[in-house]
Amino acid sequence: MPLPGSAAFLRQQAELDGATLVQVAGYLRQMVQEITPLLDTLYFKATPLAVLECCATLEALAQEVEQDDVQTVAERVQEQVRAL
Repeated sequence: MPLPGSAAFLRQQAELDGATLVQVAGYLRQMVQEITPLLDTLYFKATPLAVLECCATLEALAQEVEQDDVQTVAERVQEQVRAL
């Protein structure tokens, strides 16, 4: 196990954070899969309901977490390693 504060430790933590973020994105997508059939049963779908936006919003959030947040963590660890 790398020493806390070392470059190896920071890289390991970034890898773990990245894996966690990908897992969160997966859960968001799983929610979309579970919610979509429920929304399909709504009779008043033509009504402006906020719930009808949730699947698109969750998918967009999943993409942002999976791409942007993972990239942000990778950039942050590089900055911290350079500062050592």
